[in-house]
Amino acid sequence: MEKILKQIIDKLDNLENKIDKVDSNQLRMENELTEKIRGLYDFREVQNDINERLISTLDRIEAKVDVLQLETAHIRRIK
Repeated sequence: MEKILKQIIDKLDNLENKIDKVDSNQLRMENELTEKIRGLYDFREVQNDINERLISTLDRIEAKVDVLQLETAHIRRIK
């Protein structure tokens, strides 16, 4: 009976060790995932800023092209 009880206790200890390892791995993965998500969010914010600047620049270029088209149309009429 003592031998069986000792085996059960050993198995419970092994199970407890495995559970502790799983818990520590889960915590590590959660921390890594949180950092990666934060990095993706930061990247998205930077990309949004870049996109806004590009759109603004394209709007200015479009306005200049429109002005140049009007000027060339006016010059063509004069000739």
